[in-house]
Amino acid sequence: MQRPFPQHALRRGSVHASLGMAISIALSQYGREMIVIPLAAATLVTLSVEAARLHNPVLNRWFMTGLRPVVRAEEENRFSGGSFFLIGSLVSAIVFPPEIAIPAIVFLAVGDPVAGVIGTWIGRVRLWKKTVEGGIACLIVCLAAVAVITAIAARPSLGVMLIGAVSATVFQALPVRINDNLTIPIGSALVMALAGIVL
Repeated sequence: MQRPFPQHALRRGSVHASLGMAISIALSQYGREMIVIPLAAATLVTLSVEAARLHNPVLNRWFMTGLRPVVRAEEENRFSGGSFFLIGSLVSAIVFPPEIAIPAIVFLAVGDPVAGVIGTWIGRVRLWKKTVEGGIACLIVCLAAVAVITAIAARPSLGVMLIGAVSATVFQALPVRINDNLTIPIGSALVMALAGIVL
């Protein structure tokens, strides 16, 4: 029997995709110097709110109730994925040049949500606590992102971004304790930076 469509995963993924695309577009239009400070401020505010609600049960209940459509139940007693998303995007924007950071953040924005939706909905084959179906979906949308980026930007090269798309898919699936909102952008950006030196 087919599982019901995961509306919660879709809503959550839509928020992450919108945020990631907004950061990527802003980075491409205004450059690192203009984006890092407001992104750092947004990250600091988010982390402060998270820390406050984790130490205040009443605030935590308001948080979980108000954001129920996009937060997971297991995030009640830990930082949410949104905080890690902002940290991963911020570190990528600071450490790597925009031509590397932008595709890495795009991979996070589109690949991870699609993997979550497809894996939850039709995933059957398990691999490293994730599903093969979700991983394949992640790779497909990351490759689609590569096609779009190469059509509008000269750098990085197609080969470098293809390697980045594959590495983002791998980091999405790796069974590590580090949140994949950190490993996907930072890991794929690092791989692309190293590939750019070799290729």
